[in-house]
Amino acid sequence: MHSYLSSTIFGIAFIMTLSSAQASANGFTEFNHPIRFVDQQRIVYAAIAANESEREHGLMFRQTLAEDQGMLFVYPDQTHRAIWMKNTLLALDVVFLAGGGQIVGLLKDLQPCTKDPCRIYDSKVPARYILELPAGFIDKHAIQVGQTVALP
Repeated sequence: MHSYLSSTIFGIAFIMTLSSAQASANGFTEFNHPIRFVDQQRIVYAAIAANESEREHGLMFRQTLAEDQGMLFVYPDQTHRAIWMKNTLLALDVVFLAGGGQIVGLLKDLQPCTKDPCRIYDSKVPARYILELPAGFIDKHAIQVGQTVALP
């Protein structure tokens, strides 16, 4: 009986761990890092993609994103950045940021990629961060190049 109970508890713990890892792999991240658009006094809550694996996965396969949510991609240096919409199910606005939080580039309403090869979008200028937001955010909140974002 003791052996049966132990193996049952182990099995449940294993399934919970696997479910948690699967949820993370499917893009269920915590949007708990406040990012403030200084000129608008608008705050969005971002998930952070700080390593290569997190940046590669990004918002892939996510089916919903609240108006005040986004993902901040953090890089160790400032250079030209490129993104694509492979396996991204949501249309997105993209804000490219310099090291000090200055907005240096904007891309609006990038649509999901429905067939390979997916288009690659370039920052056109060096950036250290990429902030992905729901499509329409840039126009709705009058976000412009030159404005500043307070990063976490």
